[in-house]
Amino acid sequence: MALCAVGVIENNDMNRRPLPKTLPWFILAAVLAVSWARPLTSGPNNNAVDLLEMSDSLGDLAETVSKGTVLLSVAKTEGNQLGRGLGTGFVVDALRGIIVTNAHVVEGAETTKVHFSDGREVKGTVLGRDVQTDLAVIDIPPGSARHQLPWGDSDVLRPGNLVMAVGSPLGLEGTTSLGVVSALGRSLEMVDDAYEDFIQFDAFIDRGSSGGPLVNMAGEVIGINAAIGGGGSGEPMWRGIGYAIPTAIARRYVDNLAEHGEVMRGWLGITAQGLTPSRARLLGLNHTYGVEIIRLVEDGPAATAGLKKGDVILTIEGREVSSSSQVRARIAALEPGTEVKVKILSRRAQKVLRIELGTSPG
Repeated sequence: MALCAVGVIENNDMNRRPLPKTLPWFILAAVLAVSWARPLTSGPNNNAVDLLEMSDSLGDLAETVSKGTVLLSVAKTEGNQLGRGLGTGFVVDALRGIIVTNAHVVEGAETTKVHFSDGREVKGTVLGRDVQTDLAVIDIPPGSARHQLPWGDSDVLRPGNLVMAVGSPLGLEGTTSLGVVSALGRSLEMVDDAYEDFIQFDAFIDRGSSGGPLVNMAGEVIGINAAIGGGGSGEPMWRGIGYAIPTAIARRYVDNLAEHGEVMRGWLGITAQGLTPSRARLLGLNHTYGVEIIRLVEDGPAATAGLKKGDVILTIEGREVSSSSQVRARIAALEPGTEVKVKILSRRAQKVLRIELGTSPG
């Protein structure tokens, strides 16, 4: 798996790969499927009209999202040479001047230039980075941004939903790509002790897309593009898979970084593991979602609330969980002191507990 920022050394040409000259098959399939799924009324050209209307709507969406998306040019020292990194960000508060991007985009940044879609440039200052979620917040002069993008709800996403990615893959500013959500709840373990619950999607992104917005068809940000599916050894390449940090995790961290320059994470005080099909059957479950508690911290929030070793956490705030990394990421994204509703299986009986989260020690 590869991070999707661009890093080059001054006076060296970027090793660019040509983009596909034809529309990828999966985009055509998505557009045609939506069009053909609509009932015909009268006349031979209804499908053509539907496609034209959809095309215009997508064009309007891309134009709107591009106005709130920025190219980031980051100067940093790499060894004894001046390095230059490229990435993407987007404005979430135009009045205050707050931009969201990935932590790896601005790692080691000495100066950061923010390039708007209308050609203007301003200097940005990194307010804070959180490596474990790969999020960062940049401050720009208040009022210098003329557009901002609204947050959306990533928890309503389902595989197959249409999404649009906007950014600067390979340094090509303002690139727009359409695709679908292909999976949810992915963990890549990109850094030690990471908090990950990625959206997987097939809209085109590449090096330089890092930190760009992934939006739904209402133009709401439901993810922050962070990584691409790589080809193993050698140069990272996009191979039809991209990953984005869901807003359900990112949004509070962004607020924390903008206000305090650091984050505070919620904490349950458990170690858990996912269920195998055989283990689920043994516990009397007819599904494999849920995580089994294998250790509790004495006097931790979970133990205090009455959870025990062997109990299975089925849902958190009504959302099914299927891996320990997903539970960890979801809980950490909540404010310490939050009372969270957890559905569990204990001795073959299901019940709902309300647990007040502690503060993560690490």
